Formats: sequence, C-alpha cells, structure tokens
Amino acid sequence: MKCLVLGSEGQIGSALCNYLRRNKHQVIEFDIVRSSREDLRVPGAVDSYVQNADFVFFLAFDVGGSAYLKTYQYTYQFLDNNARILQVTFDALRRYNKPFIFASSQMSNMSFSTYGHLKAVGEFYTKSLNGIIVKFWNVYGI
Repeated sequence: MKCLVLGSEGQIGSALCNYLRRNKHQVIEFDIVRSSREDLRVPGAVDSYVQNADFVFFLAFDVGGSAYLKTYQYTYQFLDNNARILQVTFDALRRYNKPFIFASSQMSNMSFSTYGHLKAVGEFYTKSLNGIIVKFWNVYGI
C-alpha cells in the first residue's frame, strides 16, 4: 500500500514512516522540513501526493512543543499557518476521496487553547469526510 505521511519528519511521523517501511508499505514522505515545496499552507502543494497515495496519515501541524505553544499559540501567524494547513489538506483529501487518519490531541476539548480549537476543527473536518481521528497526548521529546 502507498502511504502518504504528512509531517513525516516529526516525532510521530518519522517513527511511523520507519514502521510502515518495516511492514512492506511504500512510504511517501511530505514535510516542510524536507523542502519548502512541501508546504501544506500552499494550495495545490499536496494534491499530486494525495492523488497518488492509497492512504494518508495527516500528522502535520505548525507546533513545536509546550514552550512553543505557550509563546506562539495566540499569535496571528500560528492561527493562520494552522488554518491554512487544515484547509489545504482537507480540500485535497475531499477532492481525491482518500481514506485518512487525522492526528488530533487531547487538547481538542480545552477551550482556553487555540491549538485545541484548531485540532477540534480538524476533527469536525475529519468526521465530515468519514476519516479516522486519533487523539494523542501531546508528544515531544524522548
């Protein structure tokens, strides 16, 4: 199976890519860390990748741990980056009707957190497209 991993360079994404390869899946990596052309905020950037995949793991988000959230989650740029990531990615998933998993967070029900609100929006998109939601405890570090 051809598996597209959005956020392939992250803590979970890199481990998932290794796991999928060990289990004989073809892995398509996509992460802005790999190339500025792999920017989920840019309309159309992910389309051909989604179109060519059998399954998509949507792990990507503009986040970098608790200190990052504490500093940036209430800024315009943080909100804009993640809103664009959600919009562009879910548009491609809908357009190509691909099965997918959306990586959410236990923070999706925390009303004080813009990160949580954005993850909750992702969950609503996921439900509307019959995707699968997985909620992680926020993972960073070893």
